[in-house]
Amino acid sequence: MSRTDGPASGYETIIMDVTLDPGATVGRHTHPGIESTYIMEGEIELPIQGRPTQMLKAGEAFQVPPETPHAGGKPTTAKTRLLINYIVEKGKPLATPV
Repeated sequence: MSRTDGPASGYETIIMDVTLDPGATVGRHTHPGIESTYIMEGEIELPIQGRPTQMLKAGEAFQVPPETPHAGGKPTTAKTRLLINYIVEKGKPLATPV
């Protein structure tokens, strides 16, 4: 949706609208900055290293600290739509597999 420089030198803000198909999974990975996500539709199983796995649904939000391994989760029987905001180090890959 958008990609802009800042909020500080060497960082960029990326906003994405992501749809996951039923049963789809995203492998374990990290980001070079913070991820803040709002669940717009559906629900998702969310494993973040160091925390118990959560089942989150539409209307809820979560954050993943920088460089923290997590999986993209597994939607249930319906599509899941996420609004994701990343504030990450500029020039680094958005996601790195773990």
